[in-house]
Order: sequence, then C-alpha cells, then structure tokens
Amino acid sequence: MTMKQQSAAAFLPAFFIAEYVLFVATVCLFAARVPEWSVPAAFLLLPALFFYPLMYLAPSIVLTSGAAAATWTLKDRMPVLRGRIIGTTAFLTVFATHLFLLLDAGLYFRYAYHINPHVINIFTTPGGFDGMGLRSSEIITLGAGIGLVALIHLTAVICFIRFPGLSFAGTWDLKLPRLRRYGVFAAVFGALFLTTFLTYTYEHYSMNPKPLLAADAIPLYIRGTSGSFFKWIGIRQPDRDATRVKLKMDVNLENYPQKPIVRSPDHPKYNVVWLACESWAVRLFTPEIMPKTADFAKKGVHFRRHYSGGNVTRQGMFSMFYGLPASYWHPFFAARRGPVFIDWLKEDGYGFDCITSSKFTYPEFDQTIFFQVPHDRLYSDDKGLTYRRDQRNVKRLIQAIEDGADSGKPFFAFMFFESPHNPYEFPPEAVCTEDYIDPFVATQVSAKDGPRIFRRAANCARHLDMCLDGVYQTLERKDLLKNTIVIIAGDHGEEFYEHGYLGHSSSFVNEQTRTPLILYYPGIKPGEYTHLSSHLDIVPMLAKLFGVRNDPKDYSCGFDLLSAEKPLRRYTLIADWSRVFFTGEKYKSLIPLDAVSYAKQVITDSDDRPLPSVDPFYKEHNQDLIEVQRDLTRFTAPKRKESHPAAVAGTAAGIFAVLTGAAVWIIVRARKRRKSE
Repeated sequence: MTMKQQSAAAFLPAFFIAEYVLFVATVCLFAARVPEWSVPAAFLLLPALFFYPLMYLAPSIVLTSGAAAATWTLKDRMPVLRGRIIGTTAFLTVFATHLFLLLDAGLYFRYAYHINPHVINIFTTPGGFDGMGLRSSEIITLGAGIGLVALIHLTAVICFIRFPGLSFAGTWDLKLPRLRRYGVFAAVFGALFLTTFLTYTYEHYSMNPKPLLAADAIPLYIRGTSGSFFKWIGIRQPDRDATRVKLKMDVNLENYPQKPIVRSPDHPKYNVVWLACESWAVRLFTPEIMPKTADFAKKGVHFRRHYSGGNVTRQGMFSMFYGLPASYWHPFFAARRGPVFIDWLKEDGYGFDCITSSKFTYPEFDQTIFFQVPHDRLYSDDKGLTYRRDQRNVKRLIQAIEDGADSGKPFFAFMFFESPHNPYEFPPEAVCTEDYIDPFVATQVSAKDGPRIFRRAANCARHLDMCLDGVYQTLERKDLLKNTIVIIAGDHGEEFYEHGYLGHSSSFVNEQTRTPLILYYPGIKPGEYTHLSSHLDIVPMLAKLFGVRNDPKDYSCGFDLLSAEKPLRRYTLIADWSRVFFTGEKYKSLIPLDAVSYAKQVITDSDDRPLPSVDPFYKEHNQDLIEVQRDLTRFTAPKRKESHPAAVAGTAAGIFAVLTGAAVWIIVRARKRRKSE
C-alpha cells in the first residue's frame, strides 16, 4: 500500500486527534457545572472526561472510515473526488456531533437538564419552537454561532487535507505493528470506561448522591447497576426504606374515572369563564402591580399558598383541568382522553369558545384537555408580540362572553394569556415599575440582572391586569356574576434567578411552581384561603356546582377545599416531563420513582432550604408516601397483551423467510461442494 494510494485518507488520524482534544474541552464545560466534587465523583468524572469525547466521535470515525472504504476503487481513477467525499463526510459528522453537544451545554447551563424527549417534542410538535419566545435577534445570534462552529470544523478539515505536514499521526493501514498500537489504544480507553462505569454502579448501589449528580452532568452517560454482584461479594446496601414507584407507559385508562359519575338532574347550569395566565408567578400578583385583579379577588376566594401541578405549561394545565398528577399526561395523551370536567359541560349542552395566544397544538391540548371540544371552537392567534396577541384575543373573548350571555344557553369561555411569558413584552401604557431591563435578550443576561428582569415582568403583569379588567367589566355590565363561575390561575410560576435560573422547567422551587388562584362562583363566601392548595383541587371544588355526587377520589387526586368538612391538604404533587415532586407543609422532596432518584434525593424545607437529613421527612410522611404510590397509578391499568392478527402474520412471515433463506443457502453450498469434488 503506497502513500499515494492512501493520500486521500491520510489526514484522518490527525484530524480526529485534533477533534478529540476539542471534544475533551467541551466535556470539561459540563464537568465545570458539577455542584460538588468528592473523591468518588472524581473517580467517576476524570476518566469520563477522556472516554466520552471518544464515544461522541465514534460515529464520525465509523462513518468516515466507511466512506473511505466505499470509495477505495476511486483511489487511482478519481483521487480528488474520493478525497472530497471523505472530507465532506468527516466534516458533516463531526460538525453535527459537536453542535449537538454545544446545544446540549446551553440547555444544561440554563435549565439543568440535557436534550431529552421533552426537548425533542418542542421541535417536532407544531408551535413548539414558536412557544420558546425567541426574538429574531436571538435566532440570528444562534444562527451565527452555528455558522461559526461549522466554519471551525470545515477549516480544520481543509487544513489537514491541504497541508500534509499536519498529518503527523500516520495513515490508516492494518499492518501488525499498528494493530498492536490500536490494541494499546483500545485497552487504555477500555480501562477509562470501566473505571467510570464501575464507580457509578458501586455508588448507585451505595446510594451516594454526589457521584450520581456528577454523572448527570455528562451527556449520554452510560449507567448501570450491579446490585446482585455487590451483594454476592458481601457488600451490604445501606438500610433505607425506599418508597419507589415505577410509572409504566404501556397502560390504558380503564380506571378513569374509577366509578361512574353520578349527577343531580336538576343542578343549575352556571356559565364558566376560565382564564389561564402563562408564567404568572405569585410575586407578580400584588395590588400595586395588578390592582384590578386584586379588586376582583375580593369577590371570591384568593388562595394564598397555591401550587401548580407542574413547572411547565403542559403539566400545569393538565393538572388544572384533570385534577390529577401531571405524570398522567402520557397515558391520557396516548388515549386522546379529555377530562371529566369537559364531559360534564358537553352533557349539559354548553357552548364553547376556547382562545389562546399560543397554540392548541403545543402543548397538545387539542388532543388532551380540549379533544372533545369541536375543532372550530378552538381559536389561536400566536403571531407577533405577546401583548399584541393578548389584546386581540381578549376582544374576541369579550365578544364570546357577550354572545354566550345572549344565546340563552350556558357557555364555557376559556383564554390562555401569554403576556407574562419570556421575552416579557408590554406596551408603554403598562409601565408600573421603572428601572427594568431594556432591551431584554435571554442569551445575554445573568443572575445580576434578576431584579431588573423581574421589574420588566411586573410591567407585563400590569398589562395582563389591563386585559383581565376588560373581562371583569363585561361580566359586571352583562350582570353575569349571578350565574357565572370564574377561575383565574397561572399555568406555573417563574424564577428570576432567585435560585440560579431564569424562567421555569429547571427545578421545583417555589418561584417556579407557586402561582395565584382566584375562584369565584355565585354564593361563594369571599375571603382568603391560607392553607396548602393545588391545581389538583380546582375541578373537585367546582364539581358540586355541576351536580356531581361522587367523592373527588373517584376522578381526581384533589379535594373540595371549600366544603363544609374543610379537608386540609397535607401535601401536593408537582411534575415535569419525567419527575414527580412532593411538596408538604414542612418538607419538599423529589419522589423516588427509581433507585437513581432515590439515591439523589435531597430534602428541603418549605422555603427550598436543604435539610441535613431525610429521616424527619420519612418519619412524618411515611403513610403519605404510600398514598402517593396509589395516586400515581390508580387511574391506569396495564394493557392486555393481545396478539394482533397482523403482528402474528408478520412474525410467521419473518420466520418463514429466515427458514427459506437458510434452506436455499444450504442447497447452494451443497451444490458447490459437489462440483468441486
């Protein structure tokens, strides 16, 4: 094999070594975010810093090597074309991998999680990317950054191809001396992997949170468990009575509701005006910021210590309408099952007008909450500035309320307001606090900007108040408060760097999960509710107004907090895409859905301050955690495994094809052997 023959691929070893160094530096960025180092964390992380860059590069190495092998016949006839094919493959694969890591780093630094199914859902669901609220300037900056990353890798490929002197690593050949070097190379990286992997398995078995949290920092970290091995060699697992719940996705909703809903036939038919406000943090609701809403709250009940059922819109809204922990989202979405609350409205012949300043397709509320609502009664206007959308949509909402009042039948009017959402846009007349950050560019702010960002959001809340005031005035003018239920709530809260992050979805701290709730209905006793309350309680508190006789446990995990018995909520559950969080009167904790989350469990007080021991939490809430296990699974049932005819036929066809192929191969081999004899 001559150097001339190998010249088209000679740059690859040196190129991948240079890229490996760059990838090591990128992985170090993730390691820098590890909250606390320890000796086990170091044993886990330091080998990972050198092994995982190679793992990320492995697909590029394999694909580029495949391109070199596939174009081997062109080495003499078209060497230039072969070189371009190999170089293009190397550039595209390495660029795509490095871009993925950099985007993941940006996500991890801002929200403390990696690219996951929820993030993929944002980009694959209509309206998801728009819902991120990115300004055109931020999109341009992001595009420029992607272009710069592409330019760096393209320059590297061109330099290594054009300047053979840089290709110090030699060429791709399979001579025995090189095979020995490759063996050493494989042994070194195999040792690095085994060190980090075995450290993780042992610390997982020992339920040591620090190294497990450190592993979370590395994208696509390979996790494993070896409990039986450690027990076999005599290492005893810490004696902790874990409460673990395994949520299964392959379930049906046979148990929803658990009992048939029984309703009084002569119940009054109240109109319903349901107002949901994006990112309406509890700090944004004060008489100074939202005076009109504060005045309206005096007509009903203001829940002062209220929690959403999620730290993101999907889970918050789901818990609001279903009265169930938001971990149920997946089976309800798969089944396209709406809430029983909408069932009651349809049974009573309600007219529907549902409006959003976002999209009903993202999150997929057109396939969950409002799946049973006629599609032509779902209206979205998500174009332009957020406050402009709300201004247009609230006019449509007011018209819907007026039309409903004149129709002679009960109506349900819903609107999702977008004003308080990032990028926190508002008109000049809504300014109620000065010294706010302007302009606001999410990619260019930090914790020091938190107070000024909050003041900007406060102006957005004032604009929200101005929009809501139009609804209040319409209800008064049309004399609708005598027969109309009004619900005003946020989908979730919003953090302004109080705990190191901006926005929501990164944690379950109060700032991201607490939101106002105002409930009004005819005959309600005005006042404030100061005990713990949750989105899970909204539908149970409304059920009696729709003649429902069932216990709320038949269709929800909530309580009628305003009933004569006045049940007090001991705890509530909050969820995101894959986690469930327990919030009680004194303690807050991640619910251990598996051994990993149990080992990483951190207990805080009600103000999110970490506590030194988990023992008081388990001592006080042991019975509650047993109830949590039931609540997270009691409305679902495992799917019956039935053999679908098509699946059976496909399996039979596959087996037949394999057997036929094997028979043909045996016959051909036998004939060749006879001829050779």
